Amino acid sequence: MKTQLLSHLKELRTRVTLCVASIFSLMFISYFFFEFSYSMFALPFKQLGINSNLFYVQSVLEAAVLKIKFSFIFGIVLSIPVFIFHILRFSIPGLKKNEITLLAAAITGSCILSIISFIYGYFILLPLSIKFLMSHHFIPVDVGILLNYSENLFFVLNLIAYLIIVFQFPILLLLLLKSNILSQQSLFHSIRYFIVAIFILSAILTPPDVISQLLLSLPLIILFFTVLVISKLFKLGTHV
Repeated sequence: MKTQLLSHLKELRTRVTLCVASIFSLMFISYFFFEFSYSMFALPFKQLGINSNLFYVQSVLEAAVLKIKFSFIFGIVLSIPVFIFHILRFSIPGLKKNEITLLAAAITGSCILSIISFIYGYFILLPLSIKFLMSHHFIPVDVGILLNYSENLFFVLNLIAYLIIVFQFPILLLLLLKSNILSQQSLFHSIRYFIVAIFILSAILTPPDVISQLLLSLPLIILFFTVLVISKLFKLGTHV
């Protein structure tokens, strides 16, 4: 029993080390491609056509700290599929053929949802949200605009990072249903609570405007009902 416990702890240490190594490796890569990342994340603001010097720094350290933090967060977000792989691999030891298929499907689904959430956030949610927040509805015509470098880049990065993370929740629900930890019946009975929770989560993660909150809530609700349909079609969570 003691030997088995030590073996599990050793495996856990190895997998945690690999996850940490993944974060710092991708952070290192992100650091050296920062100019590309900056151009990409600044584009929604540049499209507003405010002025030639789009952002301003307020201290000597601001740009350096932002570059390091930016790269670190990027490393974490890009490592999400690695986290999912090692969590599932540790949680389900001695995988059988059908379990390997499940693991591959979960990782593939996670990657697809990450790509979809990035595209949705970058090309739809962010432009509409920024345009609405920077409109004359909030800013009077005679008020100038001076954008802080770190605050506004982190606004874009954080919003997209939140999107990528919360878009993983269908994978989690499907795994819980597949493992019979969550029942299909309880999921159907909790529809209203899930919808309320999604709206609350959207209000927390997005800027304080209705446009952003709706743009985040609606796809999450669609994903939730997609999970319900899949659970019904494949009879997941029926043996709890």
